[in-house]
Amino acid sequence: MIGLTQLSTTTAGGHAAAAESGHGGVWRERLAGPSDGSALARVRRIGARVIGFGLLIFTAGLSPLIAARADLTAFWWAPLSALLVAGPALLVIAATYRESLTHLTALAGLCSGSFLAAVGLWFVAWNGHVAADTSWWSVWLVQFPGVAGLVFGIAGHARLAIAHIVVSTTLTTAANQLGLYSELRPQLFLGALLTMALNCVFLAIAVMAVRTAGVLDETRSSAMESAADSAASTAQGAERARFAALIHDKVIAILLAIDVGRPASALVSQATSALDELDHRDDDEPRRPVVGVDEFVQRVRTAIATTDDSVEREFSVERSPDARYPTDVVAAVNDAMCEAIRNVGRHAGPAASCLVVGDFRADRVTVAVVDDGRGFDPGQVPPERLGVAVAIRRRMASVAGGDSEVRSATGRGTTVVLRWVRDEH
Repeated sequence: MIGLTQLSTTTAGGHAAAAESGHGGVWRERLAGPSDGSALARVRRIGARVIGFGLLIFTAGLSPLIAARADLTAFWWAPLSALLVAGPALLVIAATYRESLTHLTALAGLCSGSFLAAVGLWFVAWNGHVAADTSWWSVWLVQFPGVAGLVFGIAGHARLAIAHIVVSTTLTTAANQLGLYSELRPQLFLGALLTMALNCVFLAIAVMAVRTAGVLDETRSSAMESAADSAASTAQGAERARFAALIHDKVIAILLAIDVGRPASALVSQATSALDELDHRDDDEPRRPVVGVDEFVQRVRTAIATTDDSVEREFSVERSPDARYPTDVVAAVNDAMCEAIRNVGRHAGPAASCLVVGDFRADRVTVAVVDDGRGFDPGQVPPERLGVAVAIRRRMASVAGGDSEVRSATGRGTTVVLRWVRDEH
């Protein structure tokens, strides 16, 4: 028997060539970043990345102005202010390439706080001189005071974003006036109001995008749950109708035909047929109630080849006269296994390889689908993703003795274990 604890090592070691052959796809994936399972996560990731790159572009593009106004402050302020704006922006960009975009509020606070710190330090570093030319700007930060606060909007804190826009715009406008005129001119603060309004327009767009994505996720989740409930209800209704027809047309008719004495052979045959129909599902063709271990293994091999013929397989089979399995167990294991294999192709990444390991005994069956892909956090699977919740967990739980387990972690692949244990009672 192959130990399930060795699966990840076996897979990684046996498929290094496959990983090497997909370097092009891996690099494209790294440039685009990880995929998201919800619209809200995708909007936040893209929005944070755009803001981060925007701060870097502003800093690089205004470097001539930074250098031209370096004579108005102490020598340390120009490089320090650039670092205070660009440093947090780099952290925001780096965070968007992680599997899960966490601590977004903290990153927003870092961007906002660092920007305000750069503005505040200007008043400390200012040497009292004014710009010698007729430029409208003496402090480079006045060009984009509200951008750093937009991360708050992406994180869902619109009020904090507005507070940043008001404070940063007021401070940068004051610093800019001192650097131009060596005094504050209240009438010029009217321009600051226009700057605040324009920043609030961008903030409103960001907030609406986040809220729309959240509504989309909720609607999709509700629709998928309703569809699943409706399908289950329809299936139950069809099954009840089938049983009702069998009971009415055969069971009651047979019971009414029973008379005193030994029943006729034809009646016995009819009763046996009725019991068989009650015990079988309404498939296209009748199925045997049990199958042997060789047929079970062959069905598993066929299902793997039909789903993805590149998947490798390793089986341990105990051949015994008692190794016979209910057909609903065989169907549940095959269906759940195929869904796990399809999930590898959808979510594990282009360079991921997959191995199916099976252990078939008379009293139990274990089938594991192992991949060396990107992995995920099982606790963060959105409800609209029915592949794990319905097609794997619920499908295995629907048969007596069935169970399933999903083991995964970001960057460490995924193992889906399907188990069935014979109930002797």
